[in-house]
Amino acid sequence: MKYIFLDFDGVLNTDSYQSGLRTQGKPRWDDYGQLFDPEAVRNLKRILDAVPEVRIVVESSWKAQGLDELRLMWLERHLPGELYDTTPDIFNEELLTIDLSDPENIHKAESLGKSREISAWLRKHGGQDCLYVILDDASGFTGELASHHIQIYPATGITQEDAIKAISYLK
Repeated sequence: MKYIFLDFDGVLNTDSYQSGLRTQGKPRWDDYGQLFDPEAVRNLKRILDAVPEVRIVVESSWKAQGLDELRLMWLERHLPGELYDTTPDIFNEELLTIDLSDPENIHKAESLGKSREISAWLRKHGGQDCLYVILDDASGFTGELASHHIQIYPATGITQEDAIKAISYLK
């Protein structure tokens, strides 16, 4: 199986798109949350078109809305592909020891949590022949996950170059 572990904020929902909407006085939100950048969505579609058997697993904080609600959003927003699953929510006491007054530690805590959630999902569902990429603006993924992570920049979201990298990982 092939999977994309997908974050939303900074990956599909970009700083530059939100800024442009704000400047133009256009709505930045709908009933589901902030609107996604059409260019980032096109680049996600490039991946899905090139690797049609890939499944999307949401590892974004948006997963708190529930998979059914996210699937409805996906349909109503006419987004490419379909959402397969979400990673589990894993609370870890180690996160309580991180000093969040330092902004760098916020990213460290986020990556640590996401790393554990993706690892848990892969142990349960991945199998030996699993190919996957992690599309996330967070840095600091650990162990084996680091070699599958494509660092996305929140100003631009998924770029054409990111899509090409993801396709090469998944083929």
